[in-house]
Amino acid sequence: MAYGRASLTLLIPGKNILNEIGCASSDPTTSGERVLSEALMSLDTDLVSNRRVTVLCDDYTRPTPRAEIFKALFPKLSTARAVDLVISTGTHAAKTPGNDDIIETAEKAAKSAGLRAIESFVHDVNGSGFIHAGQTSQGTQVRYNRVLDRAEIFIVISDMKPHYFAGYSNPIKHFLPGCCDFSAVENNHSMALDPKSSFGRHPLHPDPERQNNPLALDQLEAMGLIVGDRSVYAVHLITNEGQIMDAMFGEIFNTLPEMFRRVDGYFGETVEPADIAIVTPGGFPDDESLYTSQRALELTAAGVKTDGRVLFFSACENGIGTAKAKQNFYDRLVLPLADVLKTIEEDYVLYAHKAYKFALMIQKLKTLAIKSEIAPEILAAAHLTPIENPQQILNTWLAEKPDATINIFHHANKLAIYEKAKS
Repeated sequence: MAYGRASLTLLIPGKNILNEIGCASSDPTTSGERVLSEALMSLDTDLVSNRRVTVLCDDYTRPTPRAEIFKALFPKLSTARAVDLVISTGTHAAKTPGNDDIIETAEKAAKSAGLRAIESFVHDVNGSGFIHAGQTSQGTQVRYNRVLDRAEIFIVISDMKPHYFAGYSNPIKHFLPGCCDFSAVENNHSMALDPKSSFGRHPLHPDPERQNNPLALDQLEAMGLIVGDRSVYAVHLITNEGQIMDAMFGEIFNTLPEMFRRVDGYFGETVEPADIAIVTPGGFPDDESLYTSQRALELTAAGVKTDGRVLFFSACENGIGTAKAKQNFYDRLVLPLADVLKTIEEDYVLYAHKAYKFALMIQKLKTLAIKSEIAPEILAAAHLTPIENPQQILNTWLAEKPDATINIFHHANKLAIYEKAKS
């Protein structure tokens, strides 16, 4: 089981295993470099010729193979008048060694590609210089980083996967929350409390039955207000463990429906709920904090029965998360569970949606046991069951119910688990 920067061994009787699910692996006969190169063949240099191109990419907390992407993309931008690289951090910390490394990697690749000029920016949600673009139909006042106004055309590097409330990680998210101010992100994320704001749902999904997601719709409207009549293209990627499995380049409205279909094919699974679910987000950085790793539980929640048990592997080398996340996520979660839900419904603040969804899950389960480097008393205060020995707790559960069924979910931060319909 992936755990932080290492792995742990767990012995599980085969007779109890209902499903063991992980992300699809890349084809060993096809290199990620080749997949990316073939996708970028459709990027004609005339598209960017003598224009200022703004490239948006995610921050250091996402395990995107950026060096490989910059190496393939930047030569295609050699005819551009200028290139801006913007790290769309959302509400994450801006000034970090990891983001500095991304800029250094990009500037080396730009030099090798012979770009005329490249400037790098890291979005800072606590910075200044935001521009008001207007209001969405759902009331979000869209204020965005003014550096985006330099762009004549946008190219977004988007590592796509299921997202537990925005439907999918996708290029639209690089605008809101990626480059907006705190209040815009907070209002948008308050819609995460709506059950329809869930994975596998997006207004651009090819299946009309899966297009209703109010939070994702708000993000789509916000992007429209920000970009106006400028074009947005994307380097869409599907990766696993840093390996590129699939890629596509194109204008986002023409390509996103197909990319959602592909993400569903790689990461979506329908299962029968089990008595026990064993879940690992996929190791660092997907379990760098409890705030980050919790999404793996949301994405696999359909895989465990009501009143079932979950064994969760999450090292959390950065603890609960940022100071702000701790305040509005953890400090809410230590309340009685009924109060967690009531107070957040009455007064949403950013990050509280995590506490809300966590509380709903904990209420559903008999036990949510967690193997983590966070101090046991901190976990116990948040209604979790800290464990030192995962094998021992699993053996105890199986001794109580020898025929218990088990679903195992590896790299669960990218899975989308749906419950099999009862016949």
